[in-house]
Amino acid sequence: MANHKIKGRKEATILRELTIIIEREMKNDILKALSIAEVRLTNDGEVAKIYWSFLPLNKDITKELIEEELEQNKKAIRMKLAHKLSTRTVPDLAFEYDTSLENANRIEEILNKVNK
Repeated sequence: MANHKIKGRKEATILRELTIIIEREMKNDILKALSIAEVRLTNDGEVAKIYWSFLPLNKDITKELIEEELEQNKKAIRMKLAHKLSTRTVPDLAFEYDTSLENANRIEEILNKVNK
């Protein structure tokens, strides 16, 4: 039980710090379009899966472009995160696109069609 609480606190801390790093510290306008939805640590704490989505405010910013920028800046983001965390090790970052918003929109469309 205590391990789940510790893991949950670490996930929340990583989520908060990554949000601050991407929004305020990274000098990359493409990355500022993304929003981190959730962070999940593996049981051993070696990998943090970061689920993200974005609002297409600009037609030039696509999912693929953001994925490319995340991959190019992963090391810098991890180094900035290491300075903010008070842990001995910093997990590897694995960025995953969060499809929950798209799934919710699809379900809503289906329900609207059924109700008509």
